[in-house]
Amino acid sequence: MSKKHRHSRVREDRKQKARTTKRRLILAIGILAAVLALLIFRAGAAWWPAWLANARVLIMGILGFLVLFLGLLSPIIIEVSSNPRTLSGPGKNPYQGGEG
Repeated sequence: MSKKHRHSRVREDRKQKARTTKRRLILAIGILAAVLALLIFRAGAAWWPAWLANARVLIMGILGFLVLFLGLLSPIIIEVSSNPRTLSGPGKNPYQGGEG
């Protein structure tokens, strides 16, 4: 296999990992946002257990923070999952070949 073909294959693998991670993040943020919306608008509040009604504001704060956190850090999460870099040992330059 030529180097050019191998490089193209690696690039396609990275793109596929990025797409998969992006889909998973969208799904997670969407589910959290839907639950947050249910709590904000008190949808189905008649069927909620007492502990949920009492802790509604706290749970809304936690879910809101998670949605904001995942939304803001999603580019970093996608980059790390699609382009992992090996950690170098102490005193070694990861960008330099051979001994550091």
